Amino acid sequence: MGVVSARLAFLAFLGLTGAIIYNALYLQEGHGTAMNPNPASTRVSVSDTPVIVPLPTPSPQVATSDVRKDVPAQPEPVELVRDIQTELKARGYDAGEADGRMRDDTKAAISAYEKAEGLPVTGVPSDQLLARLLLGQPSKTAATTGSVAPAPQAPKPVAIDNTVKSVQQVLSDLGYDPGPSDGAMGATTKTAIEAFQRDRKLVQDGRITPVLLREIKRVTGKSIE
Repeated sequence: MGVVSARLAFLAFLGLTGAIIYNALYLQEGHGTAMNPNPASTRVSVSDTPVIVPLPTPSPQVATSDVRKDVPAQPEPVELVRDIQTELKARGYDAGEADGRMRDDTKAAISAYEKAEGLPVTGVPSDQLLARLLLGQPSKTAATTGSVAPAPQAPKPVAIDNTVKSVQQVLSDLGYDPGPSDGAMGATTKTAIEAFQRDRKLVQDGRITPVLLREIKRVTGKSIE
């Protein structure tokens, strides 16, 4: 039994020595740690080559300003629409009932007014439109073409009728007040003639006739041609 025990002890010594040599040659060079009796003391070699770890690519962010948001249209002020409806109806445009509600007939009336005034046709109520309706603007011809509105023409001079002027002078001398002796047949002159005709028992038509001229000549002795 002593020989067997000695052989077993020798084999165990060889196995242990082999394991130590294997661990020293291979496992400590980074090939494994299965046979290392003290894994905590195993030296791990680190390569001198830097390792580049790719960072995760951030997902694309969409700018808030680029996102289209459907914002509901703001209703027009009731007072503004009602005033425009009232002014359009006063000008003969069919803007519907002046209740401040923006309807199709109101939009059509605004468009018709803008077109008639030479404005850009929008059909939209605005403060500028109301101001134009309330205050008025130059005619569209002068506004759209840029030309200056023509100056008001002076009234044409009334032709002087010498016969009328002579009759006025005579009636004035007789106290009938025909107005100024300007040769123009006006209402005052006609009234004076009618008064003279009434006093002389003539037909009161207020006109200068041969009968009137003969009567004036008979009364005053002046011949009027």
